Amino acid sequence: MNVQGSPGSPGTAPLDAPESLKLLDRQSLEQKLRDSERHFQSWFQDAPVACHEVDRNGVLLCVNQAECELLGFSAEEMVGRPIWDFMASEDREKTRAGLLQRIADEQPLIPLEREYKRRDGSSVLMEIHQKRIRDAAGRPTGLRTFLLDITQRKRAEATLVEQADKLARSNSELEQFAYVASHDLQEPLRKIQAFGDRLKTKYESGLGPDGLDYLTRMQNAAGRMQTLIQDLLSLSRVASNSKPFTSVDLGDVIRTVVSDLEMRILDAGGSVEIGTLPVIFGDRGQMAQLFQNLIGNGIKFRKPDEKPVVKIDSEPHTLANGAAGWQISVEDNGIGFDEKYQERIFQIFQRLHGRNEYEGTGIGLAICRKIVDRHGGAITANSQPGAGARFIIALPQHRQGDKPNE
Repeated sequence: MNVQGSPGSPGTAPLDAPESLKLLDRQSLEQKLRDSERHFQSWFQDAPVACHEVDRNGVLLCVNQAECELLGFSAEEMVGRPIWDFMASEDREKTRAGLLQRIADEQPLIPLEREYKRRDGSSVLMEIHQKRIRDAAGRPTGLRTFLLDITQRKRAEATLVEQADKLARSNSELEQFAYVASHDLQEPLRKIQAFGDRLKTKYESGLGPDGLDYLTRMQNAAGRMQTLIQDLLSLSRVASNSKPFTSVDLGDVIRTVVSDLEMRILDAGGSVEIGTLPVIFGDRGQMAQLFQNLIGNGIKFRKPDEKPVVKIDSEPHTLANGAAGWQISVEDNGIGFDEKYQERIFQIFQRLHGRNEYEGTGIGLAICRKIVDRHGGAITANSQPGAGARFIIALPQHRQGDKPNE
């Protein structure tokens, strides 16, 4: 007796096991492809940056939501049109020619900038990054493009450039004014001092004690004014009278400075200890000016009951920008200062002591900072009242963009 549905019975066609497995594998593969396509579509649409794809003719195949929102068009309005239709008119022909060459693998894919037009007519500047699409045979069939809105960044950059130009012009005019005005001011001061000397020589007996006191005060004031003008000239010359950078042996520079300051050091009973110092790439004259100010301060701001000692040394140092350089210290055993004034001492006309206590105009350390800034370095100071001061100068071995003379 035959049983319905049993193997080999009429009207049934059971699948062989291998065929059944093939069908299941194909269905599984198709499902994976659908899942993968949905995943790609989701990633494409949800991407936070604008992106689209074009075919070999530059016609839009798809565009994501971020790009539609950025330009103000719907996907239906964009797909099927050449991408250059959405660019500024002056960029269209240039874009069309270049795009077709990049699709055809005739140009390298490098980032570029183009101006797009929104639906409302406003412009948006895009930074464009592209990836070539190829078929299974490796032939190019289009481009996938990612767009970054750099409109605000470019506006900010343009504003910064404009402000930098204005500041450079203003600084140049200010330096020229300071230089000319200082020269013009020196002549009347010389006359004040010259006629004061004549008055004192010829009429000293007739001036009386009060007259001589007034004359002396007048000449002292004229002398201080002349020193101030000379310091202002030095400050303005850091930029306007600078020399090209060359190899500079700081040890040799500092020995020359100490020689120039020899009488001041001897009068104070002081000494200068010079350690190992490097060769840098810089302006020799300005380096001499820098260390003359720092060593001179170490001798000037001494304790009344202690001989001044200034120690200078250096060690290799990596600057904040990663450049190789040197850290040079100038340390003294003088009166020191409160570190709350650490920034103030490098500002022009800032003094921590009265004019009757210590001579000077309050410009020397401002000159030091300006010189160090020009050399691409930094200067700071550590101190405590009564415990001396340590000035720390970080200088690059080579300023960025400069090369030593061969």
